[in-house]
Amino acid sequence: MIGNDIVCLAKAATESNWRRKGYLERIFTPSEQQLILQHEDPSLMLWLIWTMKESAYKIINRETGIRSFAPMCLVCSIQEVNTCNASGLINYQGKDIISRSTISSCYVHSIAARTELHLNAIKLNYAESHAGYQNQFNNSQFSYHLTKNLVGVPQLQHQLTGNFHPVSISHHGTLLAIAYSDSPL
Repeated sequence: MIGNDIVCLAKAATESNWRRKGYLERIFTPSEQQLILQHEDPSLMLWLIWTMKESAYKIINRETGIRSFAPMCLVCSIQEVNTCNASGLINYQGKDIISRSTISSCYVHSIAARTELHLNAIKLNYAESHAGYQNQFNNSQFSYHLTKNLVGVPQLQHQLTGNFHPVSISHHGTLLAIAYSDSPL
């Protein structure tokens, strides 16, 4: 399984008041709060950790079928961070999920997988978020067909083999990121 999450920084700046009393304590562990508050750009670090948690949640949801986002149960640690990239681990119930993130002036985008091999196999498709994104993706991909199952979870099927492949969709503001793998489930 793979996961991804993207945050449009301009939209997040206008729609989220993360500095309000109690916000950090409900979503981030004490060590994560320390990373956020001590970073030269606290908002950027907050959204980095948030996207890591969300991308890991998508993996857990797919593995368990449970649709309950409990951000305090997802414990993030940053291994490396610079102005353009980050890597880290998200621990959930004693097991690590690996993440890699891209940081730009417009967005923070994190991808996640259980293994380095799966993380390295992730392919990305960026587009503008709109109602017809599935058709746009399907028209641009000869090998794959993107749909959603009965409960709204994205699925990606190879057109020739019929195999299903890992896929994760994230959108925020006008941004859309589709993460998928050529390796079948």
